[in-house]
Amino acid sequence: MAFTKRIKELKEARCDKGVLTIYLNTLRSGQDDWKLQFKNGLKKLEQYVMARKDKEELKSFRDVKKKVTKQLMERQHDMLKAVVIFASPDQNIWEFHHLQLSVENSFCWEKEPVLDQLEAIQQQYPASGVLVLQQMEMLALDTRLGEVTQQIRYTLNIEDDNWRKYEGTAAGERMASSANHKDQYQERLEVNQQRWLRRLAPLIDRESKEFQWQGVYIVGSQELAKELGKYLQTKIIRVIPKNLASLPSHRVVGEVIG
Repeated sequence: MAFTKRIKELKEARCDKGVLTIYLNTLRSGQDDWKLQFKNGLKKLEQYVMARKDKEELKSFRDVKKKVTKQLMERQHDMLKAVVIFASPDQNIWEFHHLQLSVENSFCWEKEPVLDQLEAIQQQYPASGVLVLQQMEMLALDTRLGEVTQQIRYTLNIEDDNWRKYEGTAAGERMASSANHKDQYQERLEVNQQRWLRRLAPLIDRESKEFQWQGVYIVGSQELAKELGKYLQTKIIRVIPKNLASLPSHRVVGEVIG
């Protein structure tokens, strides 16, 4: 998939002027503690660059430092548990990833991106799906390294007995009509739930194959998860018996994986 492919591309990336790599935990007891860690980490790294007495290299480092600081401050409201940054002076390498997983704080200035932690996380948390399952709809989240890279929603249309698929922005929208339909057709839901879940299973298996998931987490009632599991070929990693349907996608993943 695209994110995995990008990591492979970063392995081959290089910039002779330098590449700044930052792994930084951003979820701390003190609200601005990460800012202090960020400032101190860059300060120590700059001292290291200054010691090499290469004016061009120092100029490149300071240029990258300024741009990264500006962009990170602009993104501070998007902070999750950690941020991983790769940045070069020419901006051919320019990656900001907000993760739901903790990292070991690290600041590096080399000719290539330092990918050791990212590769370790990738091994520990391979591509997986998070399925937020309800009676009449399901939100499927494609996750890489704890990031949501794609979201797909299936909603049940009782009138034609089929599941409808919504992707991207449409998938993220809560279907307000579902609650009304649920009250109106509760008896029909209970009678036909097994058949509808049996029809949903191959749709999930298809997404799993396309996204190359190692397995799925199912969020929802134990009863629905157990019934769906009868028909799924995809491995179920774990069932989380919680109602997280009202949460934003990144918070759902934080509850499940983080």
